[in-house]
Amino acid sequence: MGEPSEIINSVPIDVDAKELKNVSDAMKIAMKDEQDISIEILVVMALLLLALASGLVLKKSGHKYLQEAALTVIIGALAGLWLKQYRITKQIESITGDFHSLFMIFLLPPIIFESGYNMNKKHFFNNIGTILMFSFVGTFLSIFLSAIMFWGAGLTGYSTEFSPKAAFAFGSLISATDPVSVLAIFGEMGADANLYSIVFGESIFNDAVAIVVYETVIHSG
Repeated sequence: MGEPSEIINSVPIDVDAKELKNVSDAMKIAMKDEQDISIEILVVMALLLLALASGLVLKKSGHKYLQEAALTVIIGALAGLWLKQYRITKQIESITGDFHSLFMIFLLPPIIFESGYNMNKKHFFNNIGTILMFSFVGTFLSIFLSAIMFWGAGLTGYSTEFSPKAAFAFGSLISATDPVSVLAIFGEMGADANLYSIVFGESIFNDAVAIVVYETVIHSG
């Protein structure tokens, strides 16, 4: 991509000064956006590599109390505090906004497909009734009770006031549990295969239920 001055010099002579200025401003904005996106990708990739390397070190050390998922959360929290300490507010907002697309396109599919590919199908389908009960009935119950709790807490004046819509939206968000650490411990301990399949299956389906409920609540009147 050429410099703004080179592009301006290539523009026909009969273009007025205002159009030249608009072209120059647009090129500067595009170059600045490209630089910001490059920094965001670099920061996210560096954090991912740091999390992977730390997880390998933790696994080799045989630590009993700190799991890889918890270590990743700690690394993310420390990185956020570091960015906030240096008042890099714009970069934090940009990374937060763009990470959603990065996660949904590049990170989530391998996680889902790897889990499904390595799933113990026999134990999963043997417990499909229990899994569906926990996934649908349990998740709906959790969403409803959480929403009532948040809405009621707001009415007392001791908490932020929630509208019914906001309460149900937030309740659906926190009801999508992801027992990564629990499943990792189950795998290391050689827990019962049926128990592992129930927890694993429930965690898969309740994400879908929570997403559908959240989108329904957000787009409702």
